[in-house]
Amino acid sequence: MSSSAVLTEYKELMNKSRAAMGFMIGKDQIYLNAFIKFCEESFPDESAITREIVDSWLCSYNFKNPKTQSNVVSVLRTFCRFLNSMGMHSYIPDEDYSICCPVYHPYIFTDTELTALFNAFDTIQPHPYGPNREYIFPVLFRMMYCCGMRPTEPLRLKTEDVNLHTGEIYIRQSKQNKDRRIIMSDDMKKLCRKYNAIVGKREWFFQKWNGGPFTGEWARNQMDRCWKKTGMIKRQNLRPYDLRHNFATRSIMKWIDCGEDVMVLLPYLSTYMGHSKFTHTMYYIHLLPERLRKSANINWDMLRRVYGKEEAENDED
Repeated sequence: MSSSAVLTEYKELMNKSRAAMGFMIGKDQIYLNAFIKFCEESFPDESAITREIVDSWLCSYNFKNPKTQSNVVSVLRTFCRFLNSMGMHSYIPDEDYSICCPVYHPYIFTDTELTALFNAFDTIQPHPYGPNREYIFPVLFRMMYCCGMRPTEPLRLKTEDVNLHTGEIYIRQSKQNKDRRIIMSDDMKKLCRKYNAIVGKREWFFQKWNGGPFTGEWARNQMDRCWKKTGMIKRQNLRPYDLRHNFATRSIMKWIDCGEDVMVLLPYLSTYMGHSKFTHTMYYIHLLPERLRKSANINWDMLRRVYGKEEAENDED
């Protein structure tokens, strides 16, 4: 059995083990496969994964950005630990391999900017190589914003996941392999019904010309193009994820303006957004305008006592 076959077998065994524990097996397999291929081609006589192999691969592989490389190092570290547990000596990349990535600060749109952005979505023109895009854009990006969804969540929806009678959306295996159900507003439900009647029968709620789902990268590119169309000042790294962030902050702002008890309502927002930790929801309080952060409806003393420094945590959840 070749070393490549041995490593592949161990990789599959690791995936089965992790899947049984509830971990999602995602696109990191691309990098593990590339690493295994590199070991076979560049170090065919090695019987173990050495530091030299790890260093050589990381230096030769063309990573998209530092964050991707940081994530890959983490995946590789997990794989090497598994190999060691199976009796195959492997060098485990230590903390010296960790890459400090810049923290992304969500962009909170003004009312004018948000209006201009959605006007750009609503006025997108038909394209022969992008059928139905003039119908997809207004619904897709409103669903991200109005339902506070992670960008990939609406892209993975199948038609049976969206109940156009009750307004219920079934989100399958999102972050940390968790399912959840949310309810659309009446306005969003009406818009989805109209969209569904126009585009007709299909597998995916938002479907490409070739019958498959759209990708997160596609959504990001389209949002960037529409933002440029508004003529607003160029914002660096503006992303669909910002729509989810704006849903959260604007929900809290509305509660404060209406005199609602924010502390009572935050757990509901946390559940709706599918946060794994309540501290991830509380992070959005720090994005509010200063005048609202000082609201009597936010009990900062209680938050600090219960959550301490964790209250500012954000893992892009």
